[in-house]
Amino acid sequence: MSDPKLHHFVPQFYLRRFTDADGLLWVWNRDSDKAFRTNPTNVAAQNYFYLLAELIPLGHDPLTMERQFPQIEHEVAAITEQWLHWLRLADVYDQIEIPDINREIVAMFIALQFLRTEDARQILGLMAEDAEASASISEEEKRCIHTDLLWDEPIVKDLAKRIQDSVWVFARNDTDVSFLTSDNPVAFRTADNRRWVKVGFYSAGTYVVYPIAPDIIMYCYPRESPGDQLIKFDRMLSPVQMTKEMVESENSGQVFMASRFVFSLDGDFAYARSFAPSIGTDLYGPDKENPVGPKASG
Repeated sequence: MSDPKLHHFVPQFYLRRFTDADGLLWVWNRDSDKAFRTNPTNVAAQNYFYLLAELIPLGHDPLTMERQFPQIEHEVAAITEQWLHWLRLADVYDQIEIPDINREIVAMFIALQFLRTEDARQILGLMAEDAEASASISEEEKRCIHTDLLWDEPIVKDLAKRIQDSVWVFARNDTDVSFLTSDNPVAFRTADNRRWVKVGFYSAGTYVVYPIAPDIIMYCYPRESPGDQLIKFDRMLSPVQMTKEMVESENSGQVFMASRFVFSLDGDFAYARSFAPSIGTDLYGPDKENPVGPKASG
């Protein structure tokens, strides 16, 4: 068995959905404001990101965690590819078939996707520094804290169960503006649509926004307001027709959530660039009315 050196924290099957006809992905570095095209194998990854060096003296495989991700990624790639086929042909209010086992698998995948990224690692490091009143902790310490979290079955399963039990609504983007994604693609938005959040995602009504492809997005509304009003839409294609402004609103979530890199099918980062300076401000107001997906960002 080969030893994988480059560990992807966003799966390559997912990134390939955002590639162009040449199989290349447009990448915008939010921090440096530089854009470029590259192969998806080159992004959202770090060398030995999930290496468990502490297992080496015990004679165990230090790449155990890295080797476990491909199984669920393979399953979710197949499941969501079928979803994309159905959703691109569906009429509004059409309900797609999602067996319970597939719902469980995809919910676990989304939970892991949120928890496994570089951004999650850095946030955990900051929380540890605050808890210990420490000036800084090492990257190795951050890695240990992060991998310990990913091994913490009750924490991972709890988040997965919240997602699994949510109301799942899909929306199709027929505009000329594509959905963006990022190196931290699972976004959380508050029930009032006022804020994207990286912590506090268990707050009442805070929901998941996850772009599956440049033309399809998924919402997971917990079964408390507003999700309790949307139960009849579970597994359905939303009756709300996406507008350019709505697509840009969802794209703002990827700009906010990203560690550094935002990804695009076509390299159009104009709105992303305009939104980035507003992060941490009240420049954008809340959406006041929209039953299935927000219109405005902030």
